[in-house]
Amino acid sequence: MGLLSYCAFFLSGAYAILVLERLPADGWLLAIAPAICVCLAVRSMRPVGVALLGFTLMWLTSRDVLAQKLAIELAGTDLTSSFRVIDFVATKKHSLSLVVAPLGSDKLPRRIRLSWYDADQIPKMGECWQLTVRLRRPRGYSNPVGFDYEGWLFREAIGATGYIREGRKLDQCGRFSRLAAIRSQFVERLSLVLPDDAATAVIMAVTVGARHKISDEQWQQYAITGTSHLMAISGLHIGLAAGGGFLLSWFLLAMFNRAGNLHDQAAIIAILIAALYAALSGFAVPARRALLMLALFLVAALCRRPMAPMRILAVCCIAITIADPLAILRPGFQLSFAAVAILFWIAALHRASTVERGLGQRLHRAASELVPLQFVLFFGLLPLTAVLFGRVSWLAPGMNLLALPVFNLITIPSALLGFLLDGPLAPLGDGLIHIAWLSVSFLLRLIAIAADMPRAELRIAELSGIMLLTTSLTILWVILPASWPGRKLAWLAALGAFYHAAPRPPEGCVDMHTLDVGQGLATIVVTNRHTMVFDTGPSFRSGSDTGRLVVVPFLRAKGIGVVDLVVISHGDNDHAGGLTSLLAATDVRTVISGEPLAGLGQQQSLCLEGPLVDWDGVNIALLHPGNETIRAGNNASCVIEIRTGAYVSLLTGDIELPVERQLLHDGKLAGVELVVVPHHGSRTSSHAAFVSRLKPKTAVISAGYGNRWGFPKDDVVRRWQAVGSDVVNTATFGAISYRMCVNSGLQQLEFHRRAHRRIWND
Repeated sequence: MGLLSYCAFFLSGAYAILVLERLPADGWLLAIAPAICVCLAVRSMRPVGVALLGFTLMWLTSRDVLAQKLAIELAGTDLTSSFRVIDFVATKKHSLSLVVAPLGSDKLPRRIRLSWYDADQIPKMGECWQLTVRLRRPRGYSNPVGFDYEGWLFREAIGATGYIREGRKLDQCGRFSRLAAIRSQFVERLSLVLPDDAATAVIMAVTVGARHKISDEQWQQYAITGTSHLMAISGLHIGLAAGGGFLLSWFLLAMFNRAGNLHDQAAIIAILIAALYAALSGFAVPARRALLMLALFLVAALCRRPMAPMRILAVCCIAITIADPLAILRPGFQLSFAAVAILFWIAALHRASTVERGLGQRLHRAASELVPLQFVLFFGLLPLTAVLFGRVSWLAPGMNLLALPVFNLITIPSALLGFLLDGPLAPLGDGLIHIAWLSVSFLLRLIAIAADMPRAELRIAELSGIMLLTTSLTILWVILPASWPGRKLAWLAALGAFYHAAPRPPEGCVDMHTLDVGQGLATIVVTNRHTMVFDTGPSFRSGSDTGRLVVVPFLRAKGIGVVDLVVISHGDNDHAGGLTSLLAATDVRTVISGEPLAGLGQQQSLCLEGPLVDWDGVNIALLHPGNETIRAGNNASCVIEIRTGAYVSLLTGDIELPVERQLLHDGKLAGVELVVVPHHGSRTSSHAAFVSRLKPKTAVISAGYGNRWGFPKDDVVRRWQAVGSDVVNTATFGAISYRMCVNSGLQQLEFHRRAHRRIWND
């Protein structure tokens, strides 16, 4: 069995631990350790042994990371300690985001992520601060799609998050990494030399790996155009540094030192230059992969024993996984190795079919294959990008053909030379940095134009089962020779992925998804051909909101591009905070609300009791508010009744006792299958008569985990349970999904945190 096969088994074992709900008990190590030894000793069993080795390595690493989580008794309390800032500080709308390491405290995790609102100073990487912080254990929203913040914290080995209440810079700090100091100094130099804009942010990223200045809007443009890989130090940049270092050192050696093999000497110097660049960049996974591959190619060349590129790739994969097992969770790991494997495969096919003689012929063939190579990468990486990001950039081949020459010939060489030319030569270095900045500014204009093109972004609905298998057929474009007719299946598979839509409920049925938006509410109501969004969750001081983070990704994953009706129960931030992002990202036909919302003007209407819509056998009506209702506060909340035949569900917003009594008095309430509990389970709602009249099978509470109000209140939960309701809370179960049909009533679809629990989930 070859090295590639061993690499595949090793990775499969490492990934296997990540699909478990919890880590195995430590006692299992006593059984697995001898099993690994036996399997590795028996030739036919070595693949199993290698897989067990990968499994055990990831197990031990995960156990160490999880052991670093903040102790439960320290969560939610004010702690004062000394910390060192260990990464660049990202500045957002009204807050700073920084990663710190505690100094001299064994009770706190090794890495902590903090926010600092309205800070009067901006800490710098390497500085030490005395901070008063309030921490919590790592936790994020749990929804079918969207960014897995909890998983991201795990792979970054961050054991706590929180915010800073007050801070004071410490004068005595001790020694810090020299490389980190150089990176920080160069960022300061760029801030003085260049304007504070998007192009400068890219220069910081591609020189010293400082990506903290790239905004979410910029990343969105890069993702749409398929140029994200250019904006961070990748294998391409490491290769350029090595290539430039080789040419420069060969030229200087030829002029001043003619002894020995100039080619080998220049190659060694080039590797050292690439290693320095990778170190300054922060050793991201693609940079590590490229550096290690270059080193292995050099060793093989110096030993005059050529090594197959795929074998070198396999060695690099195993080595990086052993050194940093959590690296396999990063998209950069998966995309980087997949892209290089595709390139090596194509190169092997061409070596088998063509033989060029002379440098001119090789250069001509390389240039002529740039365009088809971009399409090969597009189809080869399509399944991976569709699964990882839920999108495919059809602009990527063309944009990369435009951007790569500029980056390769101007941006990277100018930026790196500008970095090296400091001190007395700083004016010359600053001039080269300006050239790099101009080249990036030019590219960013093209990227902005391309990103604004109609249908520039191809969103792909969530893939599973047969559709996931079908989409994977696009790799036929890569693995089959050009003459094979089966390659055409790649086009059909790509079209199938683009036009795929998630299945919707049948006629007479309605799906109700109460999403996990923390302390807020967002419920998506889906019928056979229509969609309603009831509330959009909160916005945050950082400038983000759950409309962008949760609601829009969920709709896109379901293939929903048009929202027929948005109902904002009332104007409180925890219900209306995500509306702006929803309107910007989705085609919304109608918006109604319980009270006037600032900034919408004529786009909105007010809720008014009576029939609302009749969709696909599902009747939706407004029970409150009426004409005489005061349109302000919780009691202005729209109350929605969803009816399929004899079965009813109720969405209540934040109504309180007066509205509950009014609804009872007017005789508008009867028994229901499901209710979204008013006001997140507070004591101002859910009084006994209201609960007894509804008597739901299921009572859904949307509340934030560990929220400061203590919602839902225990006595309120007991009140619903006393009438036979199954009480479920998004704080515990994540997104909660039910289907209600005219013939079969209420059926549970999924509790997301329970159904998709992973080892990093509390």
